Amino acid sequence: MTKPSDKTTLPWGLEAAQLPERLEGWRVLEVGVAEPSLDFAARGAAAVELCEQPAESVREKGETFDLLHCSAGQASELHPLAIGAWCWWLLAPGGTLVHGSTALADPELSQYAEFQRVEGSEQRWRWLPGRLTTRWMVENSGFDVDSWLGERPGSNEGEIDTYLQATRVARPPALDLSRQPLGR
Repeated sequence: MTKPSDKTTLPWGLEAAQLPERLEGWRVLEVGVAEPSLDFAARGAAAVELCEQPAESVREKGETFDLLHCSAGQASELHPLAIGAWCWWLLAPGGTLVHGSTALADPELSQYAEFQRVEGSEQRWRWLPGRLTTRWMVENSGFDVDSWLGERPGSNEGEIDTYLQATRVARPPALDLSRQPLGR
């Protein structure tokens, strides 16, 4: 993978992703970023779209993408699995998901998750899964996990930031978005 000259704009998980050098004709969607993380157009991408948070309005357009880089939304989503299902609907079959998440740091809590209260914020709670729970959530959203891209200390004690790479498969998400849409 070609690295941009300004590494400060590149999320570390995307840097570790196993993407081809050339993305000829690929459609790319980045969620949770203000500007593209890589110069996707220079690598041959046909289109690059950005959105701040996962939203039903993006899915309603009916477009699909070949690469989806998502590092936003899950922690504050009322139905955390809805983010994975949303990604599945937006990716073309065989498409690549690069998924970033904050997780519980303690390996002994890997299979657990918790809702934590957030003080002094308009967000009243947040979802914090363990490593294994993060993987299960992605798999239950219709993806096969290709690789764990890594982890690093999070911004709060007891947390880590994680990234994994997955491929969209034919298996539909376990969560039916028609009954549990985003932001509900």
